[in-house]
Amino acid sequence: MSGTRKRRIWPWLAGIVAFIVVVAVVVTAAVVWSDRSGTTVAAAPGPDPAPAALLPATDAGPLPDVPSALAGPAGDPALGALSGEVSDAATGKSLWSGAGDRPLVPASSTKLLTASAALLELGPDATVPTVVARGARPGEVVVVGGGDVTLARTAGSGTFTDAATVADLADQVRAALGGEPVTAVTVDDSVRGGSFFNDTWDRADVAGGNVTDLGGTMLDAGRVDPRDTYSPRSTTPSADVGHALAAALGAPDVPVATSPTPVPHADTLGEVRSAPLVTRVRDMLLHSDNLLAEAVGREVAAHRGAPGTFRGAVDAVLGTLRDHGLGTDGAVLVDTSGMSGDDRLSAHLLDGVLAAAAAPRAGDLGLLLDALPVAGGDGTLRDWYSVPSGARDGAGWVRAKTGTLDGVNALAGTVTTRGGRALTFAFISNTPGGGDIDAGRAALDRLAAALRDM
Repeated sequence: MSGTRKRRIWPWLAGIVAFIVVVAVVVTAAVVWSDRSGTTVAAAPGPDPAPAALLPATDAGPLPDVPSALAGPAGDPALGALSGEVSDAATGKSLWSGAGDRPLVPASSTKLLTASAALLELGPDATVPTVVARGARPGEVVVVGGGDVTLARTAGSGTFTDAATVADLADQVRAALGGEPVTAVTVDDSVRGGSFFNDTWDRADVAGGNVTDLGGTMLDAGRVDPRDTYSPRSTTPSADVGHALAAALGAPDVPVATSPTPVPHADTLGEVRSAPLVTRVRDMLLHSDNLLAEAVGREVAAHRGAPGTFRGAVDAVLGTLRDHGLGTDGAVLVDTSGMSGDDRLSAHLLDGVLAAAAAPRAGDLGLLLDALPVAGGDGTLRDWYSVPSGARDGAGWVRAKTGTLDGVNALAGTVTTRGGRALTFAFISNTPGGGDIDAGRAALDRLAAALRDM
């Protein structure tokens, strides 16, 4: 399928930021999308980065022959069932579609929709409060969760960038209490509605470091070890916040309780706010954090007056996209993180969102592209595009969101061709029976690298 999305040619720059990859010492580069938002994105981490070179991303020159470039890589049997689409960023023209409308399990590429809806609905500066109030009982303090799952114990100790801290809360509470002893801590989780754990998720993934109960407030999205992105998650994430606050207040042995319903409380003793949404979206995509994606989905739901449930968040995310003219045909979601094997999206839908982010006057949506991990450089793409994959040419030139479940691989993002043409793309691969995940991932590497080589 081909077609052209109506748009004007836009004056943005695709920057090539070279960096050195440890061991292979591969020179790579990252696309910098700047005119839309007035912001730029630094190169992926690496020693002694080379100076950046800038190329104009215009519609000058012939369009690349994507069908020829992908004819071989798209037929790799390791891909199983494939849904793919590639578009020219400058003109919006669809350059290639391989069953682009076919709905497949998208895994974490779903987070592109959640991030887009949040940027459109909430704006990049939105923050989430966590409040501590005086409880109804003498000496009781109540943590009123506002939905921030990125709290850290102390500054710089957590998983997430510029996270609010329990230490800050404790300092405020201690000053407000003026020496009054704390006898109990209660965590109010009523910001959440319905089940805290999706019915289609696997409880084994808690120990696997992927999910846990979505509390109204959480430390490091429930990680047992905040220094490890893939740390096992706590089975008591809300209570962990209460215990951390009690310890910071010098009362580590007081009882801690949690409540899914509103807890009576009086005056506010302290309040902290999360990092701005744009920072949290970057962390969400970089680490592919499922709990953060679910929390951001709930923020969209709350802003639209929808229930703070899995269903409410899904409807709010898809509704926001539709309200902004983005197609959601064929989308079937039961969560906003992509952890569910019941989710279905098409490559056409994902590529459409990316193309909209690259459009003229994309506004806040344009920040989506700035948040994408760099192939071979950072986040979930750090270990992609290695020498064994046969796709080393894509390292540094591909910026994309990954998706991985049993029998599922996905890759959706942007790439600049050797000819200087900027493209958006989305590939979803489903292999019945599980297949070879590593082989499927390498096959997706080669698809995107083939785009780079044009």
